[in-house]
Amino acid sequence: MKRTMLLVLIAAGLLTGCGEKTPKCSSDDAKNLVVDIARKTIEKGMTLDKDVHISVENVRTISHESGLDVYQCAADLTFTKPDLQNSLPITYRIQKTDDNNGQFYINVSGL
Repeated sequence: MKRTMLLVLIAAGLLTGCGEKTPKCSSDDAKNLVVDIARKTIEKGMTLDKDVHISVENVRTISHESGLDVYQCAADLTFTKPDLQNSLPITYRIQKTDDNNGQFYINVSGL
């Protein structure tokens, strides 16, 4: 859990200037960050082959707290390799920072 949170903090810094609204569950920014977090988390425990492609598919918005502009999302994290495909159900939460600098945080569960 600590290492996932650390990855979230690092990765969120990459998305400065993305706008003032929290990205929706299916936005490219959110999905790319989820893939980045997943890849870094998985590679801490094992080595991924170079030909493994990770994608976020079947994205669903579970809830949106409009007052806080926080999204709770569910999706399938799909690992594709030639002649092989496997999916893992995940959830993630997207929340913008309070200082309105365009950054947001994603916390991924299920990895």
